[in-house]
Amino acid sequence: MFWNPWHGCHKCSPGCLNCYVFYLDKKRNKDTNIITKSKSNFNLPLKKDRQGNYKIPSGTQVATCFTSDFFIEEADNFRDDAWNIIKQRKDVDFFICTKRIERFNQCIPKDWNDGYDNVIIGATCENQEKTKERLPILLNIKAKRKYVLIAPILEDIDLEPFLKDAKIDLISVRRRIL
Repeated sequence: MFWNPWHGCHKCSPGCLNCYVFYLDKKRNKDTNIITKSKSNFNLPLKKDRQGNYKIPSGTQVATCFTSDFFIEEADNFRDDAWNIIKQRKDVDFFICTKRIERFNQCIPKDWNDGYDNVIIGATCENQEKTKERLPILLNIKAKRKYVLIAPILEDIDLEPFLKDAKIDLISVRRRIL
């Protein structure tokens, strides 16, 4: 299940070169560099069906903000509203992956403390340079659950130095698709 509370992004690293969001937006004549709050799906995790049940069932894993970056600066004005939705749906796991992990501490809610139980924070690493840049930050943030997304794989990546303390809960690898 995907929840995209906003759309649009700016390329910020080598892994963005062939970004699927830019590719799909180009086909639709849409400017990906314009960040917009979703009009119809911003409140998707809170939407209910006619019987009063959540449309996103309890226990669902929700890939969050995969047509943007959850920590992109242009979303600062509406990110707190997204955090409030996440906080209301404690029964759903929200996977938040970012290439902007350096903005994490300035983008978390005041009541974050050591993290929300239903949020998994991930950093994307596509090459060794970005791995060395992003993983030390990921390892030092306050989050109860952390993951690494290796996508797209642009070269061999050595994760071993970052796995010693067992602070990473999940590693996901996606090969580059041409």
